[in-house]
Amino acid sequence: MFKTILLAIFLLFGVTPPATGNCQTVLQDKLQEPTLDKLIDWVPEEVPRTVSFYFDTDGDGKFDLKIAYSLIEAYPCNAYNCVNTITDNGDHWVLPAPGMNYFVIKKWTLYRYADDEDWRGVYRTQQWIFKHPYYDDWLREKFYLLWPDQMQ
Repeated sequence: MFKTILLAIFLLFGVTPPATGNCQTVLQDKLQEPTLDKLIDWVPEEVPRTVSFYFDTDGDGKFDLKIAYSLIEAYPCNAYNCVNTITDNGDHWVLPAPGMNYFVIKKWTLYRYADDEDWRGVYRTQQWIFKHPYYDDWLREKFYLLWPDQMQ
C-alpha cells in the first residue's frame, strides 16, 4: 500500500524520468511498457487466454514487471513455418515454442509488479459480473438494454 501511494505521488508530480527509447508510454493506467530487449521470459496461459511477459527493467536478472498480453491463438508448426525468435508483425507478435507458434496481440490486458499480490488492470470482468447474480436480472438489466428488439 505504501509503495502504491509513493508511485502515485511520483506519477502525479512528474518526478519520474521521461520515457526514452527504452520504454514506450502506454496510456492505459499510466503503465510504462518496456521494450522486448528487457524481456527475460514468457509464459502462455498463466492468466487464461493471455501470454505473460516477464521483464527485468533494472538489469538485476530478476523480473520486476509481468505483463499479460492477449493470446490470439497457438498453432502447431513444422520445420517450414516455425519461428525461431520473437517476430514482430505490426499489431501482433509471433512467439516461438517447440512445435508451436503463439500469436499475441500487442495490447496488454493486465500487469503485475514483482511485489504485487494480485494483477492490476484497467477493466476486470468481476467488476460487473456479480452485479447480476441471476440470469433473469442480467437479461432484464443488461442484455435487453443493449438489444431491446429481443424482448418478448
